[in-house]
Amino acid sequence: MMTGPLFYTILETPFGFSAVVFDADSSLVNRVFLPCESRPLLIGQIRDMAPGQEVVPERAPRLFRDIQIYFGGHPIRPRWEDLNLNGLTGLQRRVLRAVAAIPYGQTRTYGDIARKIGHPSACRFVGGTMSRNPFPIVIPCHRVIRADGSLGGFGGGVGLKRRLLAFEKEFSRN
Repeated sequence: MMTGPLFYTILETPFGFSAVVFDADSSLVNRVFLPCESRPLLIGQIRDMAPGQEVVPERAPRLFRDIQIYFGGHPIRPRWEDLNLNGLTGLQRRVLRAVAAIPYGQTRTYGDIARKIGHPSACRFVGGTMSRNPFPIVIPCHRVIRADGSLGGFGGGVGLKRRLLAFEKEFSRN
């Protein structure tokens, strides 16, 4: 639940511009935006979500720095206490936790995640939860693929998913 005005901080990454949107009063992160090519396009997407004000990185929550670390080639783990999980069901939260546990540079299938949460036939549910993941990169939905090894869908497009996976594989070899 949002308790105050929304703020956002934009980060330039090797893949384009990304952003963290957070509640000014609670500092809870409400959304992470996947990188896109254009800063103005990203700002438009943020403002479509809710009016907000851009702030300097020093005022951003620590999750912003975690994302900078990720794009520096290092694994991160979500700080659950910093994420606004309101509006998510208990099962959706379990999916997010299972996906967050996928090791950097590795993938799992939708079926793997469904089995991990104790609902082996819930592959579509897992996919639906991933398609609405409010915290991509932090909750690495790009690491979830189809059983046949194909990439499946991704909010930032399959090309970005492929690039993120290649990025992680490159850094996990070092």
